[in-house]
Amino acid sequence: MRWRLLTTYLVLLFCSVSAASALEETESYMQGTALFKKQEYLQAFDSFAKAVQLQPDNADAAYYLAVTLHHLGHLDKAKEQYKFVVDSFPGTAAAQQAAAILRQLTVAKQAETAGLPKETWVKYERRGNSIEVDGLVNNHPIKFDFDTGAERCLLTPVQLKHLGMPMPTGSPSGYGAGIGQIKPIPVWHLNVDLKVGRIERRNFPVLVSSVPMDFPLLGQDFYRDFEYSIDSASKTISFRQRALDSAAVVKRAAPALTVDSAGHYIFNVPFVKEGNSLIVSALINGKSVPMVFDTGAVFCLFSKSEASQAGISIDTRRPAFPISGLSGQTMAQVGVIGSIKLGPIERHNFAIGISDQANTAKPLLGQDFVGDWNYTIDNQQQVIRFTKNTQ
Repeated sequence: MRWRLLTTYLVLLFCSVSAASALEETESYMQGTALFKKQEYLQAFDSFAKAVQLQPDNADAAYYLAVTLHHLGHLDKAKEQYKFVVDSFPGTAAAQQAAAILRQLTVAKQAETAGLPKETWVKYERRGNSIEVDGLVNNHPIKFDFDTGAERCLLTPVQLKHLGMPMPTGSPSGYGAGIGQIKPIPVWHLNVDLKVGRIERRNFPVLVSSVPMDFPLLGQDFYRDFEYSIDSASKTISFRQRALDSAAVVKRAAPALTVDSAGHYIFNVPFVKEGNSLIVSALINGKSVPMVFDTGAVFCLFSKSEASQAGISIDTRRPAFPISGLSGQTMAQVGVIGSIKLGPIERHNFAIGISDQANTAKPLLGQDFVGDWNYTIDNQQQVIRFTKNTQ
């Protein structure tokens, strides 16, 4: 996607709508426009959000809220807001400009997808239960953690230095949180050329933050146009491009069990999407518990409240152990689940981590649970297909 051209286009639109606007500006709206012009997008977002709340009939404030989301890298949310402007303020300059951007995004999306391979695969290596793949950032080699629990790609200043790239300047674009501490951590946006295997995205927005990671995260936004399968026998990840008109595909409920042409059983486990996270329903001691299916999580992790709700108690006889995440390192206590089941996979007397600093919306289902099962994630049918590794 040609982000630099689109950014220039957005700035021009900002100027044109400002000139055409005859609506009374609230103090929040005026603050938002001033901050936007200074490229202080995070603070501008707060001001425009407040302006929209105070003056819901202000089409320009609603439009600039979408543009600010766009600059902050929240493309899906920006599209929703652009569409809201088009639907809610027909005939206004703001609605016309929002519609023009949506058309530009559609064309850019089609052009980007046309340049992607229909099918490809990459080799991976295991580091513990983490999956590592080779990639290129601005033509410089670096290893990535392939992480289905990460919505965005993330690099650290240390990794940027290794790549010969400067740290982004100016105020942070936003704040994030992860395992390790409650305090939010500042995050910057940076556009890079990113390539893994034959999948290449130019001027691709990534996040930058000072977090303790050995390798950068390869998030779901990089491979969002693909279904993928992980084969633990051959240590490969296969990618198959989804159709551009996937929204028109009729989704039918997949049977729980099928058999392929080689006579192998395939177990289909449904999931739902929350953002880019895959939410599955695991049975814990016979009770259904929603969990995040996360290839970047080494082990299963619960907060204390989540563990309590699932009927899991802390095993005080076992020592606490360190866990690392985006915000640093902290300690987790050990809990033991009598029985945990997802589709064909069932574990008994299974150890998990429990920490109040997990900072996760739902418990994480880690790779120690998956073990030697292969799986394919089908985003169209919204199922994970498990097959047993027989080697």
